[in-house]
Amino acid sequence: MNKKYRLLPAAMLLLSCAAAQAAEDGVLSFLSDLNRSKESLGYAVASGFRSKHMSTRVDYNENNRGVGIRIPGGWTTGGYYNSIRRYSVYAGREYQWRLTGPDWLQLRAGGVVGVVSGYEDGIRPGGTKHGIHLMALPELVLAGPHVELAMLYIPSATKTPATLAAQLRITF
Repeated sequence: MNKKYRLLPAAMLLLSCAAAQAAEDGVLSFLSDLNRSKESLGYAVASGFRSKHMSTRVDYNENNRGVGIRIPGGWTTGGYYNSIRRYSVYAGREYQWRLTGPDWLQLRAGGVVGVVSGYEDGIRPGGTKHGIHLMALPELVLAGPHVELAMLYIPSATKTPATLAAQLRITF
């Protein structure tokens, strides 16, 4: 091996170790920052949803009346009259992270993970009229004192198109 290339494998190993450590520190730093910015969620009473379906079909219910509750820790449950004119119930956990804003008016990113009923098929397919679906709903939340306005994205489920929904929450 040529003299000037003898140190190349050692230099490459050293650089790759340094890059891996920097990436690990970056990921750990990001996760630490993310954990620090996570909001502690308390009690809230939530409305149903006002929705806009991303479809040319016009017979979806866009006013999904209902009520829900969130308890400390982000656990949430509720019910509403859904887009295909059936009753749905949901249960899950909500997470929110502060993006920006002072304490009295914050913009947060978040998500709700859990289950919802009232739509066809679901976890157990085969024509079930009121199947159970897993849900993972990203959201943007404008949070003020004692009130939150959440904008949720609901991905397409079986025969229901993707939907944008707004929900009002009273916090205490």
